[in-house]
Amino acid sequence: MTNIRLIAYTSLAVGLINWRYIDFNAGGFAIIVGALLLLATLSKPINLKLQKGPGFIIALAISAIAIIYSFLA
Repeated sequence: MTNIRLIAYTSLAVGLINWRYIDFNAGGFAIIVGALLLLATLSKPINLKLQKGPGFIIALAISAIAIIYSFLA
């Protein structure tokens, strides 16, 4: 499993837990971010850009924002 998939699965899991038990809207944002990252890993050219360089940093930052937002909302 690549690091970007680990980030996507983490965001998706946190979103599903928050969507079910804490807040519907905040969990939904993390679910969308996780699902989009997982869909992006299916495409080979996008996956290569997400694994290294600024694409990884941007994906990590967006996922971190979604996870933090889902806990604070």
